[in-house]
Amino acid sequence: MVLYRKANLRELPQITKICTQAYQDYPLFHILSSEFKSKNQYIKFLASLERIYAKTFIKRKFCLVGVEEQQIISVAMLQTPSTKPAGILEYLINGGLSVFKYANLRLVKAFLDLIEQTEAARVKIVEPDWYLANLVVNPKVQGKHLGSDMLQSCLPFVKKNRGKILTFNTNTEQNCKFYHKNDFIEFDHRILTWREQKLENWSFVMHL
Repeated sequence: MVLYRKANLRELPQITKICTQAYQDYPLFHILSSEFKSKNQYIKFLASLERIYAKTFIKRKFCLVGVEEQQIISVAMLQTPSTKPAGILEYLINGGLSVFKYANLRLVKAFLDLIEQTEAARVKIVEPDWYLANLVVNPKVQGKHLGSDMLQSCLPFVKKNRGKILTFNTNTEQNCKFYHKNDFIEFDHRILTWREQKLENWSFVMHL
C-alpha cells in the first residue's frame, strides 16, 4: 500500500536521486547536455539542480511523496497562487552555489531564461492557479499507474487549500497523453528555441 504525505529534509538524497534519474533524458534538461565535457559532468549538474529544487519545495511544505515499504516511489511539487516562484536568493540559501562546480554563470542564466519561457503561457492565466512544478515516478517502478495515483493524491490537498485550478507544463508528447488521460486540458503549444535547438512546450490546466 502506498502512503502519500509531505516530504521531509531527511528524504532529500532519495528524492534527488529519483528526480535525477527520471529527468536525465527529459528534453528540457537534455537540451543542455552538449554543453558539458562529459555525460558524468552533465548528470552531476542535473543532480545539483534537482537537489536545490527539491530542498526549496520541501522547506516550503509543498513537496509530496508516495512511500511504499519505506521507499519513495513518487514525488510531486506544488506552487501555490500566493507563493512567488523561488528567486535567486532562496536558491542560494538552499545550496545554489553547488551548480557552479559544473556549469558557468552564462549557462545557468540561459537555462533559467529557458524555464521562464516554458511558463510564459501559464502566467497569463487570470484566475489564481496552483502549479504542478514536478511530478516524478521512480524509474524502477514505472508502468504501474503510480503517476496517476500520485497526481490524484495532490488534488485533495489543493482543494483543501481552496485551489480552483491546477496548471502544468511538459515537453514530451508521451506526457501530453498522460495528462489528457488524467482530465487536464491543453491550452497552449509552442516551439521554443535554445541555441538553435528546438524544444516543444505544452501547457495544461485542470479545473477542480
